[in-house]
Amino acid sequence: MKNCFFSTCEEKRKERFVMKKLVWVLVIGILLSVSVAFASSDLVLWQFFGVGSATQTIRETHTEADTFYAVVRAAEKESGMSVKTVQVEWGRYYTILNQALSSHKAGDIDIMHVEYLLPYAKAGLVANISRLEKETGIYLDKIIQPELLKDVSYNGNIYAVNWDVHAFLWHINKAEFAKAGLLDENGDPIIPNSPQEFLEEARKYKKATGQPFVYSDNGESTPWEFYSWLLQNGGKFISDDGWKAAFDTQAGLQVLDFMTTLCQEELANFSMTVPDESSALINGKVASIFEGTWMVNSYAHDVGKDLYVTNIPTLYHKGKPAVWENSHSFVIPAYLPLKRQIEAYKFLVAMLKYNLYWGNTGHVPVVQLSPEDLYYFLNLNGGVRHYYRDLVKEATLL
Repeated sequence: MKNCFFSTCEEKRKERFVMKKLVWVLVIGILLSVSVAFASSDLVLWQFFGVGSATQTIRETHTEADTFYAVVRAAEKESGMSVKTVQVEWGRYYTILNQALSSHKAGDIDIMHVEYLLPYAKAGLVANISRLEKETGIYLDKIIQPELLKDVSYNGNIYAVNWDVHAFLWHINKAEFAKAGLLDENGDPIIPNSPQEFLEEARKYKKATGQPFVYSDNGESTPWEFYSWLLQNGGKFISDDGWKAAFDTQAGLQVLDFMTTLCQEELANFSMTVPDESSALINGKVASIFEGTWMVNSYAHDVGKDLYVTNIPTLYHKGKPAVWENSHSFVIPAYLPLKRQIEAYKFLVAMLKYNLYWGNTGHVPVVQLSPEDLYYFLNLNGGVRHYYRDLVKEATLL
């Protein structure tokens, strides 16, 4: 019986040994399959510009979505990589991204506004791009305008790849300005220099046409206009320590009074939808609108050379000239294996070779521009873009 007992124990030990070997074989197989999957699968890029054309070239596009898809296709050809572009709902983008990062299900490359980057970098949720620079020998300060890299840096390291600078602008229909004698001797709009001058132009246009002078949409846009003029007037939006609102001051009240007067006299409507204000500009139902860089190429496509785009006007002079601006950038999730992070980074570098053409939309490119590149950008849409140099000089990140 003892021999039988020991024999049974020995058999059980052998069975356990065999089972352990099988488990390790399975684990190694799974790890290898995951590694192969990462090596062979398409990169996944999350964005919120919309679903673009699958066939239009960079030169043919005029919307954000079409231009972005064309840039991605060009970068695929440049890099030899294959990328799946995923449109994520804009209104819920950051909620979806936060959940995906925590569950390790985000894209390999994810678009992010620079204003939101810092908490992600502090929490270690996004990859250290400076490390990827060293791993690849590809340094962004040789590609991107170096002064812009500070906007995507934390504790001396880069955590995102810049993609553009965008801002809120004044889109003017010159044909409508002409109806009220608001063009100068060169046929360009007379840009007001104070709240009173702005009101005078608005009243003159309304008297001549019976129409409002300016529209703005009822989303984030009106606060951006208020913010720009508040800074111009020497005010602050929040306290220096970042804990209190600071616009309930004389500077803030003066701006609010100006905007209220525009509405009370029906010279402006700050509660439009984007489609309605866009239609009004294109069809001559309003003289101008406040809207972003992202709409320049679309409006130029419809309005033609009657479009004139400049910064929100500097109406106050107690503070520095200022306009609201932000930037799009791309991040790479920190949870990805290093090899996958490097692949994603190399694809973003390939995209940067076509960053100038992202400027076709109206956004400002971030790559270092040659004189020929700058000439190309400034003369897009027949030279209607009058905001680039002032935007780079005056813009303030909110």
